[in-house]
Amino acid sequence: MTDEPRQAPQHEPHRPADGHGSSPQGQLIIPPGWPGRRPQDRIVLDPGKPTWMDLVTVLAYLLIFILGAAVLVTLIPGFQEQFTETDGTLNEGSFTFSINLISYSVLTVLALIACWKPFIASFRTFKQYGWLKIGLIPVIWFVCIMVNALVVMAAGQPIKSANQLAIEEMTTQVAFLPMLLVTVFMAPFVEEYIFRHLMIGKLSRWINVWVCVVISMVLFALIHFLSTGFNFDPVQVIPYLTLAAAITVAYVLTGKSLAYATILHVFNNLVSIVVAYTLLPLLPEGM
Repeated sequence: MTDEPRQAPQHEPHRPADGHGSSPQGQLIIPPGWPGRRPQDRIVLDPGKPTWMDLVTVLAYLLIFILGAAVLVTLIPGFQEQFTETDGTLNEGSFTFSINLISYSVLTVLALIACWKPFIASFRTFKQYGWLKIGLIPVIWFVCIMVNALVVMAAGQPIKSANQLAIEEMTTQVAFLPMLLVTVFMAPFVEEYIFRHLMIGKLSRWINVWVCVVISMVLFALIHFLSTGFNFDPVQVIPYLTLAAAITVAYVLTGKSLAYATILHVFNNLVSIVVAYTLLPLLPEGM
């Protein structure tokens, strides 16, 4: 009777006392911080497929801002009279702001219903280099300001658009907190949902992401000139293109993070509104 061949004893990889030395399958795992450890993979978020709620929100956005359905609120009995002065003139700043408040309230609710899950999930981007990403927000804003300043110097004159001038006029007629709510929180969220989450995050399932980037940037810049019927000086587009480029590239590089794009947009608008309410009134008229 012959003995069966014996297998040589197999040595398991050394398992440290804390239990992190190997996986359940016996594969050696190098603990964080050890030489030779591969860098952590970048988080890339999946915005998901387009939904019926996305379609409803986009249609509402088109109806309100492109087709002008927002003016329908003026048909509400007594609405316009609330903004009529004693001499019969209309307080246009407050009147326009109230229409925007109603419009963005509706769109914000629709956008939140459509994307609240991916929006909350997109905060995961701060798990990797979180403090660096937060610190880059004011840096990105400052770079945009510098680019715009160079354009102003090259143009030899201010490049404020009609949209910017209208906002500055509203600040003299609308209280700070309502303006903060609409301009700093509602509008950036709705615009990032439309121009980044949908136009890049979801559209890039079928079209090259950098083609989507160009589409998003151009449409984002042009949408701010609706009030003029797209009649504007090309130089006036530069600030919007600069902001669009910064937010869009940040959105892509952070793994399609709607949260990061929104926070960056919020920071930009917050600084603009604070300046408009605190510093602009101190400047001589005409500047």
